[in-house]
Amino acid sequence: MACFLLTLGAATVVHAQSQSGYGPSNSLEGGDSVTEDIHEDDISAGSAFRLRGQPLKPWFDAKRRWNDRYGLKLNFSLQTLHQNSDNSTGESRAAAGRAELNGSWTLVGRGTKNAGRLTFRIENRSTLGTVIPPSRLGNQFGSGTLVGTGFSDYSRANLSELAWRQSLMQGRLRFVAGKISAVGWYGGHALSSPKRGFQNTALQSSNARAFPGRGFGLGVGYEFTPRLVALAGIHDANAKTTGNPFDSIKQGEYLKSVELRYYLTTPERARWDQMRLNLWHQDALAQSGVPESYGANFVVSKLMLQDKVLPFMLAGVSNGGAALFQKDVAVGVGFAFDTTASKARDVLGIGLAWGEPTNTALQEQVTGEMFYRFQMLDNLAITPSIQIIKNPIANPNKTTVTVLGLRVRATF
Repeated sequence: MACFLLTLGAATVVHAQSQSGYGPSNSLEGGDSVTEDIHEDDISAGSAFRLRGQPLKPWFDAKRRWNDRYGLKLNFSLQTLHQNSDNSTGESRAAAGRAELNGSWTLVGRGTKNAGRLTFRIENRSTLGTVIPPSRLGNQFGSGTLVGTGFSDYSRANLSELAWRQSLMQGRLRFVAGKISAVGWYGGHALSSPKRGFQNTALQSSNARAFPGRGFGLGVGYEFTPRLVALAGIHDANAKTTGNPFDSIKQGEYLKSVELRYYLTTPERARWDQMRLNLWHQDALAQSGVPESYGANFVVSKLMLQDKVLPFMLAGVSNGGAALFQKDVAVGVGFAFDTTASKARDVLGIGLAWGEPTNTALQEQVTGEMFYRFQMLDNLAITPSIQIIKNPIANPNKTTVTVLGLRVRATF
């Protein structure tokens, strides 16, 4: 049994205990995606403490019945992030909560490799007793990258995904169409999720690429061999996650992206043992004045040492004004720990990133982050973290800023 569960997953995940019987995911997405959350959050990781009587078992049994009868898979999660910085100007505190419902409803070909399903995400994000959410804390001291990714402030509940996903040719050809993320498909690794892994965008994926919000898009993936997969997608370059997707798509400006993946071992270990090369191009954006842009990024990761250590490296280059950096590099490693006799899988993550801004008037930024995800209960994780931002790109008067964070996440 591999030791990386949840964030890093289980390399032999088919043997991991599933709470609702959902089993492993064959999704081509990762990080903060609907399909990944549904399956990863259903894995029973064990815990440092055990509750008597398994109070959530009736709920998971009900979810299992709904999936067996109707092909409906559901995932709920509640998470909060509290952060404090030693920045002496502007706001130094930020906190927000994020509540989500993820769903996948198989309506065509259930039980076959050519299934069609409707996926959706409804979420609400709001500040918790602070002036700003964590997604804006980095702005207070001039950081180019976000220090609190995924924890912003929505004025109301938001339908951030509604898409149709279809598999064809016995699962070798897959596509998704609808309101989707232009980020989750490309350039990620097993520690990219802001809800389970690194909080700073510098360590989640290359920032030498464009990052539109969730909007209308189309993605296609084709499996040439079990270990060689190609993806291509086209996305609304002006999309804003909380905006009306029909408004921004009218501008006819798009982000196009292709990615080639090679799985270093077996398809079952694809989330961890992988190499990715991504090429992208974005049209000029008339209203915002962003010129035509393009770039490339690369990611490699590999589970090692009895599947308890996951080193990774990512890098990117860009040309034009769409990306934050014209060059960036990040390296990191995750360590898994069996902390108790119940085999709770805690994860320590350490990463370091460097970026050269597209705007040459700004300074190069170095970002370091370390977190420890403590699996307190089977469905409750607590993650303290520390980030050190050296030479924030937009603040030449500040040498180093330290950000302390505490993330709490419950899934059910």
